[in-house]
Amino acid sequence: MANNLTSSWSSSVGHVTLPTNPDDGSGQFEPSPKEWEFKFDDERQRIILACIFCLIAFIGTFGNSLVVLAVLFSRKLRTTTNVFVVSLAAADLLTCMFLPFNVVSILSFEEWPIHDCICVIAAVVMYTCVGCSVYTLAAIALNRYTLITRSLHVYRRFFSTPKTIFMVAITWLLPLFYSLIPVMFGLGELGYDSKYSTCTHKTSHPLSDYYSIVQAVVIYPVPLAIITLCYASVFMYVRNHAKSITEGPDNSTSSHTSHSQKRRESALPNRSTSVISRRQIQITQNLFYVVCAFVICITPYCLSLIVPRSEPVIPWAGALILVNSCINPLIYGTKHPQFKRVMGSILTCRLHNIPEPAHFLRATQSRFTPR
Repeated sequence: MANNLTSSWSSSVGHVTLPTNPDDGSGQFEPSPKEWEFKFDDERQRIILACIFCLIAFIGTFGNSLVVLAVLFSRKLRTTTNVFVVSLAAADLLTCMFLPFNVVSILSFEEWPIHDCICVIAAVVMYTCVGCSVYTLAAIALNRYTLITRSLHVYRRFFSTPKTIFMVAITWLLPLFYSLIPVMFGLGELGYDSKYSTCTHKTSHPLSDYYSIVQAVVIYPVPLAIITLCYASVFMYVRNHAKSITEGPDNSTSSHTSHSQKRRESALPNRSTSVISRRQIQITQNLFYVVCAFVICITPYCLSLIVPRSEPVIPWAGALILVNSCINPLIYGTKHPQFKRVMGSILTCRLHNIPEPAHFLRATQSRFTPR
Protein backbone atom coordinates (compact mmCIF):
# COMPACT_ATOMS: atom_id res chain seq x y z
CA MET A 1 0.00 0.00 0.00
CA ALA A 2 2.88 2.37 0.82
CA ASN A 3 4.39 1.67 -2.61
CA ASN A 4 1.08 2.52 -4.27
CA LEU A 5 0.85 5.83 -2.40
CA THR A 6 4.43 6.72 -3.32
CA SER A 7 3.83 5.92 -6.99
CA SER A 8 0.64 7.95 -7.05
CA TRP A 9 2.32 10.98 -5.49
CA SER A 10 5.32 10.72 -7.80
CA SER A 11 3.11 10.66 -10.90
CA SER A 12 1.36 13.82 -9.81
CA VAL A 13 4.35 16.00 -8.82
CA GLY A 14 7.32 14.38 -10.51
CA HIS A 15 9.90 11.84 -9.47
CA VAL A 16 11.14 11.81 -5.87
CA THR A 17 13.87 9.47 -4.69
CA LEU A 18 13.46 8.51 -1.04
CA PRO A 19 16.18 6.91 1.08
CA THR A 20 16.58 3.15 1.06
CA ASN A 21 18.17 2.95 4.51
CA PRO A 22 15.99 1.46 7.25
CA ASP A 23 14.27 3.68 9.76
CA ASP A 24 15.67 4.42 13.18
CA GLY A 25 13.18 2.21 15.00
CA SER A 26 10.51 4.85 15.32
CA GLY A 27 8.73 3.62 12.19
CA GLN A 28 9.26 6.95 10.36
CA PHE A 29 11.70 7.90 7.68
CA GLU A 30 13.59 11.18 8.07
CA PRO A 31 15.29 11.71 4.73
CA SER A 32 18.14 14.21 4.76
CA PRO A 33 18.27 16.96 2.12
CA LYS A 34 20.88 15.03 0.15
CA GLU A 35 18.72 11.90 0.12
CA TRP A 36 15.57 13.73 -0.95
CA GLU A 37 15.81 14.24 -4.70
CA PHE A 38 13.12 15.61 -7.01
CA LYS A 39 13.00 15.46 -10.79
CA PHE A 40 10.36 17.09 -12.98
CA ASP A 41 9.86 14.09 -15.28
CA ASP A 42 6.08 13.68 -15.34
CA GLU A 43 5.17 13.79 -19.05
CA ARG A 44 1.64 15.11 -18.56
CA GLN A 45 2.83 18.04 -16.45
CA ARG A 46 5.61 18.85 -18.86
CA ILE A 47 3.25 18.90 -21.83
CA ILE A 48 0.78 21.11 -19.94
CA LEU A 49 3.59 23.47 -18.94
CA ALA A 50 4.86 23.60 -22.53
CA CYS A 51 1.38 24.54 -23.76
CA ILE A 52 1.19 27.30 -21.14
CA PHE A 53 4.59 28.60 -22.27
CA CYS A 54 3.44 28.65 -25.90
CA LEU A 55 0.32 30.61 -24.98
CA ILE A 56 2.32 33.09 -22.90
CA ALA A 57 4.85 33.54 -25.71
CA PHE A 58 2.14 34.30 -28.28
CA ILE A 59 0.05 36.67 -26.14
CA GLY A 60 3.08 38.38 -24.61
CA THR A 61 4.86 38.94 -27.92
CA PHE A 62 1.74 40.42 -29.48
CA GLY A 63 0.73 42.54 -26.48
CA ASN A 64 4.14 43.99 -25.63
CA SER A 65 4.85 44.73 -29.30
CA LEU A 66 1.59 46.68 -29.28
CA VAL A 67 2.72 48.71 -26.26
CA VAL A 68 6.02 49.61 -27.95
CA LEU A 69 4.24 50.52 -31.20
CA ALA A 70 1.76 52.71 -29.31
CA VAL A 71 4.56 54.85 -27.89
CA LEU A 72 6.33 54.84 -31.25
CA PHE A 73 3.22 56.01 -33.12
CA SER A 74 1.92 58.64 -30.66
CA ARG A 75 3.97 61.59 -29.39
CA LYS A 76 1.40 62.07 -26.63
CA LEU A 77 2.61 58.85 -25.01
CA ARG A 78 6.26 59.90 -25.06
CA THR A 79 6.48 60.91 -21.42
CA THR A 80 9.24 60.25 -18.93
CA THR A 81 7.14 57.63 -17.15
CA ASN A 82 6.49 55.82 -20.42
CA VAL A 83 10.23 55.52 -21.01
CA PHE A 84 10.18 53.03 -18.14
CA VAL A 85 6.94 51.50 -19.44
CA VAL A 86 8.59 50.83 -22.82
CA SER A 87 11.64 49.37 -21.05
CA LEU A 88 9.32 47.08 -19.09
CA ALA A 89 7.52 46.06 -22.29
CA ALA A 90 10.87 45.37 -23.98
CA ALA A 91 11.93 43.11 -21.10
CA ASP A 92 8.63 41.21 -21.27
CA LEU A 93 8.91 41.02 -25.07
CA LEU A 94 12.39 39.49 -24.89
CA THR A 95 11.18 37.03 -22.27
CA CYS A 96 8.35 35.88 -24.54
CA MET A 97 10.62 35.68 -27.60
CA PHE A 98 13.10 33.39 -25.82
CA LEU A 99 10.40 31.33 -24.09
CA PRO A 100 10.11 28.83 -27.02
CA PHE A 101 13.60 27.57 -26.14
CA ASN A 102 12.23 26.44 -22.79
CA VAL A 103 9.34 24.80 -24.64
CA VAL A 104 11.90 22.82 -26.62
CA SER A 105 13.77 21.84 -23.45
CA ILE A 106 10.62 20.76 -21.59
CA LEU A 107 9.43 18.63 -24.51
CA SER A 108 12.89 17.05 -24.92
CA PHE A 109 12.45 13.99 -22.76
CA GLU A 110 16.02 12.84 -23.26
CA GLU A 111 18.51 15.72 -23.34
CA TRP A 112 18.82 19.24 -24.74
CA PRO A 113 18.79 18.69 -28.54
CA ILE A 114 20.58 21.90 -29.58
CA HIS A 115 24.01 23.33 -28.75
CA ASP A 116 24.29 24.10 -25.03
CA CYS A 117 25.37 27.68 -25.79
CA ILE A 118 21.83 28.45 -26.98
CA CYS A 119 20.42 27.25 -23.67
CA VAL A 120 22.92 29.38 -21.74
CA ILE A 121 21.91 32.49 -23.72
CA ALA A 122 18.22 31.75 -23.12
CA ALA A 123 18.87 31.43 -19.38
CA VAL A 124 20.80 34.73 -19.26
CA VAL A 125 18.04 36.54 -21.17
CA MET A 126 15.29 35.14 -18.94
CA TYR A 127 17.06 36.02 -15.67
CA THR A 128 18.06 39.46 -16.95
CA CYS A 129 14.56 40.32 -18.16
CA VAL A 130 12.82 39.16 -14.98
CA GLY A 131 15.25 41.19 -12.88
CA CYS A 132 14.87 44.18 -15.21
CA SER A 133 11.10 44.03 -14.75
CA VAL A 134 11.44 44.24 -10.96
CA TYR A 135 13.89 47.15 -11.02
CA THR A 136 11.88 48.97 -13.68
CA LEU A 137 8.77 48.76 -11.50
CA ALA A 138 10.82 50.25 -8.64
CA ALA A 139 11.97 53.05 -10.96
CA ILE A 140 8.35 53.70 -12.01
CA ALA A 141 7.35 53.88 -8.34
CA LEU A 142 10.07 56.48 -7.71
CA ASN A 143 8.91 58.40 -10.77
CA ARG A 144 5.30 58.52 -9.65
CA TYR A 145 6.28 59.44 -6.10
CA THR A 146 8.36 62.38 -7.32
CA LEU A 147 5.73 63.50 -9.82
CA ILE A 148 2.83 63.44 -7.37
CA THR A 149 4.46 64.66 -4.16
CA ARG A 150 7.15 67.05 -5.39
CA SER A 151 7.19 70.22 -7.48
CA LEU A 152 7.59 70.21 -11.23
CA HIS A 153 11.05 71.74 -10.84
CA VAL A 154 12.21 68.90 -8.57
CA TYR A 155 10.67 66.30 -10.86
CA ARG A 156 12.42 67.66 -13.94
CA ARG A 157 15.71 67.87 -12.08
CA PHE A 158 15.61 64.24 -10.92
CA PHE A 159 14.12 62.84 -14.12
CA SER A 160 16.00 64.81 -16.76
CA THR A 161 16.73 62.99 -20.01
CA PRO A 162 20.33 61.98 -19.11
CA LYS A 163 19.31 60.78 -15.63
CA THR A 164 16.33 58.85 -17.01
CA ILE A 165 18.56 57.10 -19.55
CA PHE A 166 21.02 56.29 -16.76
CA MET A 167 18.22 54.80 -14.61
CA VAL A 168 17.00 52.66 -17.50
CA ALA A 169 20.56 51.46 -18.11
CA ILE A 170 20.94 50.49 -14.44
CA THR A 171 17.67 48.52 -14.50
CA TRP A 172 19.19 46.42 -17.32
CA LEU A 173 22.86 46.21 -16.33
CA LEU A 174 22.34 45.23 -12.70
CA PRO A 175 20.18 42.15 -13.52
CA LEU A 176 22.56 41.27 -16.36
CA PHE A 177 25.45 41.31 -13.90
CA TYR A 178 23.90 38.94 -11.37
CA SER A 179 22.56 36.67 -14.13
CA LEU A 180 26.19 36.25 -15.30
CA ILE A 181 27.48 35.44 -11.81
CA PRO A 182 27.69 31.69 -12.60
CA VAL A 183 29.69 32.47 -15.75
CA MET A 184 32.04 35.05 -14.19
CA PHE A 185 32.51 33.75 -10.64
CA GLY A 186 31.60 30.07 -10.88
CA LEU A 187 28.74 30.35 -8.39
CA GLY A 188 26.67 27.71 -10.17
CA GLU A 189 26.39 27.01 -13.89
CA LEU A 190 23.91 28.08 -16.54
CA GLY A 191 22.49 25.82 -19.23
CA TYR A 192 20.18 22.83 -19.55
CA ASP A 193 19.04 21.65 -16.14
CA SER A 194 18.10 17.98 -16.27
CA LYS A 195 16.24 18.25 -12.95
CA TYR A 196 13.58 20.64 -14.32
CA SER A 197 14.28 20.19 -18.05
CA THR A 198 14.59 23.95 -18.55
CA CYS A 199 17.24 26.46 -19.61
CA THR A 200 18.13 27.91 -16.22
CA HIS A 201 21.00 27.34 -13.78
CA LYS A 202 22.06 23.73 -13.36
CA THR A 203 20.88 22.41 -10.01
CA SER A 204 23.43 19.60 -10.25
CA HIS A 205 26.19 22.13 -9.57
CA PRO A 206 27.29 21.98 -5.90
CA LEU A 207 26.88 25.77 -5.49
CA SER A 208 23.52 26.07 -7.24
CA ASP A 209 21.64 26.54 -3.95
CA TYR A 210 23.74 29.60 -3.15
CA TYR A 211 22.95 31.11 -6.53
CA SER A 212 19.23 30.55 -5.88
CA ILE A 213 19.56 32.42 -2.58
CA VAL A 214 21.42 35.27 -4.33
CA GLN A 215 18.58 35.46 -6.86
CA ALA A 216 15.90 35.63 -4.20
CA VAL A 217 17.77 38.23 -2.13
CA VAL A 218 18.86 40.50 -4.99
CA ILE A 219 15.65 40.40 -7.06
CA TYR A 220 12.97 40.69 -4.43
CA PRO A 221 13.40 42.54 -1.08
CA VAL A 222 15.03 45.89 -2.02
CA PRO A 223 12.86 46.73 -5.07
CA LEU A 224 9.76 45.60 -3.19
CA ALA A 225 10.64 47.89 -0.26
CA ILE A 226 11.12 50.85 -2.64
CA ILE A 227 7.81 50.12 -4.37
CA THR A 228 5.92 49.78 -1.08
CA LEU A 229 7.34 52.98 0.43
CA CYS A 230 6.76 55.04 -2.72
CA TYR A 231 3.16 54.02 -3.30
CA ALA A 232 2.32 54.24 0.41
CA SER A 233 3.71 57.80 0.43
CA VAL A 234 1.71 58.67 -2.69
CA PHE A 235 -1.44 57.28 -1.09
CA MET A 236 -0.93 59.30 2.10
CA TYR A 237 -0.17 62.46 0.15
CA VAL A 238 -3.22 62.15 -2.09
CA ARG A 239 -5.47 61.38 0.87
CA ASN A 240 -4.20 64.38 2.86
CA HIS A 241 -4.51 66.65 -0.16
CA ALA A 242 -8.08 65.52 -0.86
CA LYS A 243 -8.94 65.99 2.82
CA SER A 244 -7.55 69.53 2.81
CA ILE A 245 -9.68 70.41 -0.22
CA THR A 246 -12.94 68.96 1.15
CA GLU A 247 -12.50 70.64 4.53
CA GLY A 248 -13.37 74.30 3.96
CA PRO A 249 -11.13 76.99 5.46
CA ASP A 250 -12.01 78.48 8.84
CA ASN A 251 -12.97 82.15 8.95
CA SER A 252 -10.45 82.80 11.71
CA THR A 253 -7.61 81.19 9.81
CA SER A 254 -8.68 81.94 6.26
CA SER A 255 -5.53 83.86 5.38
CA HIS A 256 -3.28 81.18 6.85
CA THR A 257 -5.27 78.39 5.13
CA SER A 258 -5.21 80.25 1.84
CA HIS A 259 -1.46 80.62 2.10
CA SER A 260 -1.07 76.91 2.98
CA GLN A 261 -3.33 75.89 0.12
CA LYS A 262 -1.33 77.99 -2.35
CA ARG A 263 1.84 76.42 -1.05
CA ARG A 264 0.39 72.91 -1.48
CA GLU A 265 -0.80 73.69 -4.99
CA SER A 266 2.60 75.11 -5.91
CA ALA A 267 4.15 71.86 -4.69
CA LEU A 268 2.04 69.87 -7.10
CA PRO A 269 3.69 68.98 -10.42
CA ASN A 270 0.99 70.76 -12.43
CA ARG A 271 -0.80 74.05 -11.92
CA SER A 272 -4.22 72.77 -12.96
CA THR A 273 -4.67 70.76 -9.76
CA SER A 274 -8.33 69.95 -10.37
CA VAL A 275 -7.75 68.24 -13.72
CA ILE A 276 -4.14 67.37 -14.40
CA SER A 277 -3.28 66.04 -10.94
CA ARG A 278 -6.37 63.84 -11.05
CA ARG A 279 -5.17 62.42 -14.36
CA GLN A 280 -1.72 61.76 -12.91
CA ILE A 281 -3.29 60.05 -9.91
CA GLN A 282 -5.30 57.82 -12.26
CA ILE A 283 -2.15 56.91 -14.19
CA THR A 284 -0.39 56.17 -10.90
CA GLN A 285 -3.28 53.95 -9.85
CA ASN A 286 -3.10 52.02 -13.12
CA LEU A 287 0.65 51.53 -12.75
CA PHE A 288 0.04 50.33 -9.20
CA TYR A 289 -2.14 47.57 -10.70
CA VAL A 290 0.89 46.54 -12.75
CA VAL A 291 2.98 46.38 -9.58
CA CYS A 292 0.35 44.32 -7.74
CA ALA A 293 0.17 41.84 -10.64
CA PHE A 294 3.94 41.44 -10.66
CA VAL A 295 4.23 41.01 -6.89
CA ILE A 296 1.54 38.33 -6.96
CA CYS A 297 3.35 36.54 -9.80
CA ILE A 298 6.91 36.71 -8.45
CA THR A 299 6.34 36.07 -4.73
CA PRO A 300 5.68 32.28 -4.97
CA TYR A 301 8.85 31.78 -7.04
CA CYS A 302 11.12 33.75 -4.70
CA LEU A 303 9.71 31.91 -1.70
CA SER A 304 10.13 28.54 -3.40
CA LEU A 305 13.85 29.29 -3.91
CA ILE A 306 14.51 29.55 -0.18
CA VAL A 307 11.89 27.20 1.32
CA PRO A 308 13.29 23.66 1.74
CA ARG A 309 11.81 20.86 -0.37
CA SER A 310 9.69 23.16 -2.53
CA GLU A 311 11.11 21.77 -5.78
CA PRO A 312 7.76 20.40 -7.05
CA VAL A 313 6.36 23.93 -6.91
CA ILE A 314 9.24 25.69 -8.71
CA PRO A 315 8.24 24.85 -12.34
CA TRP A 316 4.73 26.20 -11.80
CA ALA A 317 5.92 29.19 -9.77
CA GLY A 318 8.31 29.99 -12.62
CA ALA A 319 5.42 29.77 -15.07
CA LEU A 320 3.48 32.25 -12.91
CA ILE A 321 6.30 34.80 -13.32
CA LEU A 322 6.13 34.36 -17.08
CA VAL A 323 2.35 34.87 -17.05
CA ASN A 324 3.05 38.40 -15.84
CA SER A 325 4.80 39.11 -19.15
CA CYS A 326 1.46 39.14 -20.96
CA ILE A 327 -0.63 40.77 -18.18
CA ASN A 328 0.80 44.29 -18.42
CA PRO A 329 -0.44 45.04 -21.98
CA LEU A 330 -3.93 43.98 -20.88
CA ILE A 331 -3.78 46.47 -18.00
CA TYR A 332 -2.62 49.27 -20.28
CA GLY A 333 -5.25 48.45 -22.89
CA THR A 334 -8.15 48.38 -20.44
CA LYS A 335 -7.16 50.88 -17.71
CA HIS A 336 -4.86 53.52 -19.20
CA PRO A 337 -7.04 55.94 -21.26
CA GLN A 338 -4.27 57.13 -23.59
CA PHE A 339 -2.81 53.68 -24.22
CA LYS A 340 -6.32 52.34 -24.68
CA ARG A 341 -7.09 54.82 -27.45
CA VAL A 342 -3.79 54.40 -29.30
CA MET A 343 -3.72 50.60 -29.01
CA GLY A 344 -7.36 50.44 -30.15
CA SER A 345 -6.53 52.58 -33.19
CA ILE A 346 -3.64 50.28 -34.11
CA LEU A 347 -5.73 47.12 -33.71
CA THR A 348 -8.55 48.50 -35.87
CA CYS A 349 -6.06 49.91 -38.44
CA ARG A 350 -7.43 53.44 -37.89
CA LEU A 351 -4.12 55.17 -37.50
CA HIS A 352 -5.68 58.55 -38.29
CA ASN A 353 -7.41 58.39 -34.87
CA ILE A 354 -4.09 58.31 -33.00
CA PRO A 355 -3.69 61.49 -30.93
CA GLU A 356 -0.58 63.52 -31.73
CA PRO A 357 0.77 61.03 -34.29
CA ALA A 358 4.52 60.71 -34.77
CA HIS A 359 6.06 62.79 -37.53
CA PHE A 360 6.83 59.78 -39.72
CA LEU A 361 3.26 58.50 -39.28
CA ARG A 362 1.77 61.89 -40.14
CA ALA A 363 4.00 62.15 -43.20
CA THR A 364 2.94 58.68 -44.33
CA GLN A 365 -0.73 59.49 -43.85
CA SER A 366 -0.47 62.76 -45.80
CA ARG A 367 1.33 60.98 -48.61
CA PHE A 368 -1.46 58.46 -49.07
CA THR A 369 -4.37 60.83 -48.40
CA PRO A 370 -6.27 61.55 -51.65
CA ARG A 371 -6.25 65.20 -52.71
